[in-house]
Amino acid sequence: MAELMRITSRDAFAEVLGEARARTRTYDPSRWPVLRQIEGQLEFMARETARGRVPHPDDRGRTNLGPLAARDLAELDPEYADWLAELDYTFARYHVLAGGPPRPRRGVLQVWTGREGYRKLVLDPGEPRTVGAGGADFVVHADPAGTPQFQIVWDGVCAHVQALDPHRISVGGRPCWNGEMANRGWMIAGRTTYRFLVEDFTPPPAPAAPGEAALAALATLRGLRDAGVLYAIVDAARADRPLELVEESVDPYASLYDGEQGRAFDDVAPYLVHLRSDSGLLDRIVREGWGDAWGIFAVSRAGFDPVRRQLRRFLMAEVEGEPHRVFFRFYDPRVLRTLAPVLTPEQRADLLRDLDAIYYESPQGLATLAGG
Repeated sequence: MAELMRITSRDAFAEVLGEARARTRTYDPSRWPVLRQIEGQLEFMARETARGRVPHPDDRGRTNLGPLAARDLAELDPEYADWLAELDYTFARYHVLAGGPPRPRRGVLQVWTGREGYRKLVLDPGEPRTVGAGGADFVVHADPAGTPQFQIVWDGVCAHVQALDPHRISVGGRPCWNGEMANRGWMIAGRTTYRFLVEDFTPPPAPAAPGEAALAALATLRGLRDAGVLYAIVDAARADRPLELVEESVDPYASLYDGEQGRAFDDVAPYLVHLRSDSGLLDRIVREGWGDAWGIFAVSRAGFDPVRRQLRRFLMAEVEGEPHRVFFRFYDPRVLRTLAPVLTPEQRADLLRDLDAIYYESPQGLATLAGG
């Protein structure tokens, strides 16, 4: 199988399947028994995936085009053999193929537990990376005496992991030496749990139709993102989709809530996201979420940790007449629209410490809160 796969979506599977069936016919299967076997399996694949159908698990294991291609066709027609091997591999994993046309997607290994939770290792297709406590490409819980615990390779469909001696791993709850993960799979190495996600894997529930205000906001925000100074504060309490987009992205992020108590509110927490110039997350957030109060944007050159510390200072507020401090949803643009006009210069300066500006949606378009 080619190191960089061509079949990375269901549309690509159908395209390669059509090409392989046509190539098979040109070789005249009636004159070669192995080609008749291949032709039958290709017809079976076409039948089982017709009209968007996902093959039953039992059926996905019924083909053996990969071994046939390697044994009988690798020297005669290497391209054809690669097609057959990829079809065999991806038919067995058809249920985890992304929908729609093929496009480059990166894999993301995310630390899920412990003090380094939310850290991401971005994986390009075909590039092996090692993970562990020391001496690894991606060091988790640094230990001078530690060693790499496992290797991970993303092939465009699944992430393949292999334990490195003397360590052991568990994938999907099953102890193993080798395993694989598709989008939202999980594994354990040592005392750390990891999640695996695929960039922009889940399509929107409905086609995005951004209006003029959203497109104008994007024009402004893209320049700040490309300069490396743009952050989003995304409100997971508004809907499931905002957090889904953040998780299935390559952009660094973390909850504004701290500790194990904070993790209990993962589904409704505000998240700080540093928007990368090579990511499409900003476009997806604005195109899908404009007008639904998914969050706000901040501009800062101070770095992720100082920005997070600054924003955490405003998660709670004292309200006259209330005996206890209450949650302050400053990251809701509707709240910010009410707050901005009544801030004193001192309050504005306090809010913007370590920040150059805050951008938020308003009925008039993209509004700005900046120092005086």
